[in-house]
Amino acid sequence: MGKVAMVGSKTTKESETRVFSGATVEAVADKVALFMAARGYRLESGTKMQGVYGTGSAAAHAMLGAMVKRQKYNITVVQDGENVALVVAKGMTGMSGGLLSARRVKKEFAAIMSGLQESILS
Repeated sequence: MGKVAMVGSKTTKESETRVFSGATVEAVADKVALFMAARGYRLESGTKMQGVYGTGSAAAHAMLGAMVKRQKYNITVVQDGENVALVVAKGMTGMSGGLLSARRVKKEFAAIMSGLQESILS
């Protein structure tokens, strides 16, 4: 990868997209996988280029709700013309765990987006 630069972004209520130039899909997907693993996430389904990363136990979360820390994100890395687009979408809202869980999801989502952008640009 040469000099990577962010050339665009888009934010919706449930997802954020970052567009990078000077990178390959494979290189961005590798950086995403390393960053997510460092934060304690594992690839639960799919591939590095289109997969679901999660932390915590889905079964325990279903039984105990907000008492169990569970986060899940759908991540897609695709070619976008000459650029590479990274789309991160919330896999859960946190609303089933109440206001505290929803706030936790929002805070973690912001930290992941910031960290991924920094990791890819470095």
